[in-house]
Amino acid sequence: MIADTRTDIPPIAVPPPIPKHIVHWHGKATGSWWAMLPGRRGPSLIEAASEEQLAALVDWHLRVASH
Repeated sequence: MIADTRTDIPPIAVPPPIPKHIVHWHGKATGSWWAMLPGRRGPSLIEAASEEQLAALVDWHLRVASH
């Protein structure tokens, strides 16, 4: 099994909005979207090319963390 891959969580067509408690921003210098996610081993930083991709990644990480 590939690390961080879950087959029991179905993909989503349209990601829900990023929850208000998740700090996220658009990097002016990088052009990327960023979010700081809480985790069992401390916070993690994720990057995406678009706000929609970031919303999907945040949703996936939060769903995996809840299992």
